[in-house]
Amino acid sequence: MKQEDIVGELESLVSSLGLELRYEKGDFKGGDCILYDQNLVVMNKKNSLTQQITLLSRVVGLYGGDDLYMKPFIRQIVDDEMARYRQQLQGVQSEGQINEDTDTQRPES
Repeated sequence: MKQEDIVGELESLVSSLGLELRYEKGDFKGGDCILYDQNLVVMNKKNSLTQQITLLSRVVGLYGGDDLYMKPFIRQIVDDEMARYRQQLQGVQSEGQINEDTDTQRPES
């Protein structure tokens, strides 16, 4: 499946989740946000297709993609991205853990 087709499938899933997807210009990577009680996904127009797939997969996974039908190939992409995202979160959390012996935060390296 071509990357353009994957982006199209993920865009449809984002829409199915009730999220508005906007492509905007600017100095940002993109992501989900809430603006005036409306859930939005903002994508930088300059993002590569790979970056778009990563962001859209993460949004679908975070907003309940488990409840949606997806083609198996798309489901695998979303599941893989969510696994990477969870690993990143665990790394961030472990960097800021409290040292139980001294009850102080571990210094950053």
